[in-house]
Amino acid sequence: MTVAERIRPVGTRFERTLLARPGAIPDTTTRVTWLQGERLYCDLRRPATLPTVTAPALAETEIDDLVALASQDGFAGRLLDSSDHVEWERAVSFHPLGPTPDAGTLATLDSDTLVEHGVFEEYTEHWRITDVSPDIEEYLLEDVETGATAVLVRVGECFAFGRGRDRAIGSEPLVEQILGAATVSDARALLDCEIAVGRIEDDRWTIAASTLPFRAGGKLQPVFGHEIRTRDTAFDGTPVTRRWRSVDPTPRSDA
Repeated sequence: MTVAERIRPVGTRFERTLLARPGAIPDTTTRVTWLQGERLYCDLRRPATLPTVTAPALAETEIDDLVALASQDGFAGRLLDSSDHVEWERAVSFHPLGPTPDAGTLATLDSDTLVEHGVFEEYTEHWRITDVSPDIEEYLLEDVETGATAVLVRVGECFAFGRGRDRAIGSEPLVEQILGAATVSDARALLDCEIAVGRIEDDRWTIAASTLPFRAGGKLQPVFGHEIRTRDTAFDGTPVTRRWRSVDPTPRSDA
């Protein structure tokens, strides 16, 4: 039995309650949501001090807005499980990938709390279980037109969606890339990556929080068929529909 199977036999939604690093003040205020399916996950991280960005679209953000939004983090992909630790492989990443894999050991503290210890970095995270359901759908996706990658996970009435950029970014820290961009338009394109979480009520997939704040309160509304279609917002704020193909050989847990 794998680590994940021992601690998480069904789909789970976690909220982080603690991040502790040596020599640093423990972080108990960053709002972190981790939605874990059977194999795929999405993780959204927003600092409590995140300034309010009121721009209705990326095309109307200013450099200060972009720097503020870059204080967020988020990623999505496959959970790779070994005999003694797990690795969060990143198919979608809001920030450039770091020099080491995102890997940790997992153990239960009590019936509602999971403890994670870093493998390649020294840290401890506490995760509180907020929702559990065996009713899971998960998809690793590729945009039909642009080739961008996305991850969609549903656990009961909770969902999370990670959409990668349409073009690659550099390896330097994201803020440095924003401040060093040749044009404001180029800087805005660096933020065109969405990690979102939400809930489903009466068949409405409503986004509760997103790395793109103007998307909060909007609807993802996936339509499943030969292609998967999701609602999105274009660079200029125009509503658009994205078309995706599944690149996961077993996208449904009951397949």
